[in-house]
Amino acid sequence: MVGFDARTQQGAALRPTSHFVYESIYTAILEKRLAPAAKLSKETLGQIFRVSNGTIQRALTRLAEDGAVVMPPKEVASVARPDERQARQVLDARLLVESEVVRQLPAGVDPAALAELRALVDEEQACLAARDSAGLIRLAGRFHLRLAELTENPLLQGFVRGLVARASLDIALNKGAVYTAEACAAQRALLDALEDGDSAAAAALMDAYLRGLFARMRFLPPPTTDLREAFGMKAPRGEKRRRA
Repeated sequence: MVGFDARTQQGAALRPTSHFVYESIYTAILEKRLAPAAKLSKETLGQIFRVSNGTIQRALTRLAEDGAVVMPPKEVASVARPDERQARQVLDARLLVESEVVRQLPAGVDPAALAELRALVDEEQACLAARDSAGLIRLAGRFHLRLAELTENPLLQGFVRGLVARASLDIALNKGAVYTAEACAAQRALLDALEDGDSAAAAALMDAYLRGLFARMRFLPPPTTDLREAFGMKAPRGEKRRRA
């Protein structure tokens, strides 16, 4: 998913759309600028993005559909909390679906596709060195989606797309260092097995890789819950006094 930031909108002539607001909040969650359980006041978000409550509502509804936000009836929306049980369910589904993805790949995967996948892992390694957690999450998602595309099975691709989106949020919402040098090495080993035409070994490596990601997850919330701080803005003086 392409990331946006409310700060990039400053000076723009066009009013932000609900899609822009959606992307901005989603990116803030991936980049850990918004913490789990952070309140998402429509009024405050409307002030930040300079849009109507209706525009904010549409963005929050989409985020809730994606599992990034919870919207209890008659309560203020908030960023979803880390949930180990739900993350385990996503893992179980990924083990079933993504192991099948690599089993369905033809023997002797196209060398150009393998080169593309290896380049993604190299980019992940660069993000790891730069401590760019959001970049790692996006690139790892592209890695899995690209594998699914190689099956030429649109149903499998759809399953993987939905599971990767939920897994990406689970990873963004927890404190663990999920994507590590070990994860990159596991991806490379998987690609080596595909290059050798060993789909059984590739499926086993995918299984171990996904279980390793889950094992490194830590379901503890990060510290920031302030909306304005997440989007690089300061609260009005009067509001600061009221908080004191």
